[in-house]
Amino acid sequence: MSGVRLQDSKLVSFMSYVKLIVLTLLSSLIMTSCKHENLEHTEKLFVNGAIYTANAKQQVVTAIGVTSDRLTYVGDTEGALQLADEDTEIIDLHGSMIIPGLHDVHIHLPGIVESDNCDLESLPFSLDNMVPRLKQCINRLELPDGEWLTVEQWAFSYGNEPSNAFPTMREALDSVSLTHPIVLLGNDGHHGAVNSFAMGLATDSNGINVGLNKATLNKEFAKFKTLIGTDKDGKPNGMINEDARKIVNLPNLWGYPELDLQVYQRIGKRLASSGITSTMDAALRIDDINNFAKWAKQSPLTYRLTAAFYPEFEDYRAGLGKPINIAALITDLRDVQVAHKDVANLKIDTAKIFIDGVLEGDPYAFPPTLPNAASLTNYLQPIFRSGTESQTIKVINYVDTKSDLCLKIQQQKFQNFSEKDFLAEHGFVSSQCLESKGVLEKEYDFIYNYTLALYEAGINVHSHAVGDRGVRVALDTFDAAKKASPASDAKFSIAHAQIIHPEDISRIADLKVAMAFTYSWIEPTTEYQMMVSPFIEPILSEDDLYDPRGYVYKNSYPAASVFKAGGILVAGSDAPVEERDPRPMLNLEKAVTRQNEVIGRTYNSDERISVRDALDAYTIKGAEMLGQATLTGSLEVGKKADFVIIDQDLLQLEATDNSHKISNTKILATWFDGKEIYSSGDNQAIKTTPSESPL
Repeated sequence: MSGVRLQDSKLVSFMSYVKLIVLTLLSSLIMTSCKHENLEHTEKLFVNGAIYTANAKQQVVTAIGVTSDRLTYVGDTEGALQLADEDTEIIDLHGSMIIPGLHDVHIHLPGIVESDNCDLESLPFSLDNMVPRLKQCINRLELPDGEWLTVEQWAFSYGNEPSNAFPTMREALDSVSLTHPIVLLGNDGHHGAVNSFAMGLATDSNGINVGLNKATLNKEFAKFKTLIGTDKDGKPNGMINEDARKIVNLPNLWGYPELDLQVYQRIGKRLASSGITSTMDAALRIDDINNFAKWAKQSPLTYRLTAAFYPEFEDYRAGLGKPINIAALITDLRDVQVAHKDVANLKIDTAKIFIDGVLEGDPYAFPPTLPNAASLTNYLQPIFRSGTESQTIKVINYVDTKSDLCLKIQQQKFQNFSEKDFLAEHGFVSSQCLESKGVLEKEYDFIYNYTLALYEAGINVHSHAVGDRGVRVALDTFDAAKKASPASDAKFSIAHAQIIHPEDISRIADLKVAMAFTYSWIEPTTEYQMMVSPFIEPILSEDDLYDPRGYVYKNSYPAASVFKAGGILVAGSDAPVEERDPRPMLNLEKAVTRQNEVIGRTYNSDERISVRDALDAYTIKGAEMLGQATLTGSLEVGKKADFVIIDQDLLQLEATDNSHKISNTKILATWFDGKEIYSSGDNQAIKTTPSESPL
């Protein structure tokens, strides 16, 4: 038994009495919601464990006490046992670890539930292997001709290798069916792929069906050219990303199931089994929020839900080309706040803004599709070599966009030429002479004015920013909002921040921006990195991807740099991106190790953080971002009894150089509001009374 031993029995009795008096006073002040009438009685004691409190001192204790929904004791096991009476339930942890309930501050809740639709489960498929899998889906679902085949959890960044039979995604999906429109929904919510039938459904800005083809891509859909892949003949190759997906009138842009009662309850179960007791759904429509509120009244939430308001912005334009009505947006947000203000554990105090898109380009397109995340510098124009005989993508050269030839193309002084002859002579197509720094999801003026209006109204701003320019735009607008409304107490946060320019690190700290990194993404594979790095800096070999001098290598997810500068680290899984499972233990591991066991590399070890700091990101710092740190996020007397029992001591793993085993950690039990809402069945903790206790 750990803790200080008091030898004098009278002193023990006196100290116990003092502790109980203090406890009673604290309880009368803090535990106003506690239903138990006798606050001197401790209902449950969890003892003999490794308990990380996530308090200001990052302390570890061996015992906690719970009465009703609150923590009534945090300290050593010896002191805990002095509070026990004949009715106290004692749970012997036998060395198991307790951590505060986890806070996933960027997640998409309906998407974490498996569906009965066609689901690729984020597994990599070559085009050859994908075709029979999708045909099986059509047969299983018994889809009549003309009905959409919606394919969920497509791994856009892994697999998809072409073959002699299927040189493009369009040809592969056409082989699956020409009598059904088919869409693959990327597991990131940004990528998609369609067959020819679906392309034929494309409508222009006036709602007229014109179809997506080579001619309309260069006319009606010209503004989407950077978002639509093409083949060597200039025809759409099936890849269709971001807002370009809307032109084919998809039945469901993200593929999430309808939030009925069953889906709602399954969400709660998945979160509980993951040890997650607080979340922010990072993009909810008004209808989604209304549904959560409706079901929460029928079946109370078993987690604290912050809903980030994310409407269909185009609904707030008075007409084509008209500005978005920001005042109407805020009015609707206020209305939904008022409508659901009494729903327990539901908060609606945040708005989501997409600054930019994603940082992946498409090496299989011709020419390669550039990333659309906002970049501070022009993206490079790599020339890739990929063949049907080899599944390896290599960069064989780069287009010199500053050459005389390219300058003529850019200035439109090189006209009336054959693209086929141009390719034969130069080895690339003329469009690769053009330069791009990516795009902003909405007009800069809207991003700026919406941010300022939200902050002035006291509404938290949560920005999706991936590229270094995207991050800078977010910071610029945050800075402007603070200066315009210095009295506001609203908070700022950024999700993802895949690339951060070093000059912006200190600004993150100065502006008190919470950085919601998805730490599991720090373990890139070579296949994935070839979709990113070659567009940002010259990459001619695999070793170049891991050059410590490289811009991407140095500035990808710079968690330690943000932390050392005084910035706030929080954690968001972004599930179902990559996986439906939020995988908090994997995220914790990658924050600490930044290792990829598959390729045997560590991605910028200088940006590793400690287990304690990673746990704080997932607990108390997340609670602070969500405005509930006085209630939960750490294990302290008076706070809610939200905690998780796990089978490994994460601090001990770190101390013994075994941090790479953190992801193997099992959630044994999850407690929320003083109740056990999940038990794995593997929990070996022994429940005893004081007289039975072996301690």
